[in-house]
Amino acid sequence: MDFIRRSALVLACGAALTAPAATAASAATGPGSPPGPAPSATFCGTGWDGGLAVYTGDRALCPTALKVAKAFHAAARHDPTSEKPLSVQVGGVPWRCETREGSPNPYIACVNRKDPGQQFTLNS
Repeated sequence: MDFIRRSALVLACGAALTAPAATAASAATGPGSPPGPAPSATFCGTGWDGGLAVYTGDRALCPTALKVAKAFHAAARHDPTSEKPLSVQVGGVPWRCETREGSPNPYIACVNRKDPGQQFTLNS
């Protein structure tokens, strides 16, 4: 393959690889839960030793989100291959955590059952 064709192929592949990232970023501002951390999401830490990253839109939610993530991890260990939603309680508040499709990877969204405005994501 000559240089021009090879260069065109590299550019086309690069554009194809960056397109899903742009889609994910624009989807993060749309309705519903974000597909992973939104550009304005706050990194809270990891929910357990070596676990997934916890992101929330409200820094004040970080301490609770880390506790919920730890409780989710403990509950998920009983059935690690299950994709079904899990409910956990932290401080008497029920949370629902479930796997959702993301771009390019799935993520876990946890939502406060009493206040759906409180939510966060767990990402790899």
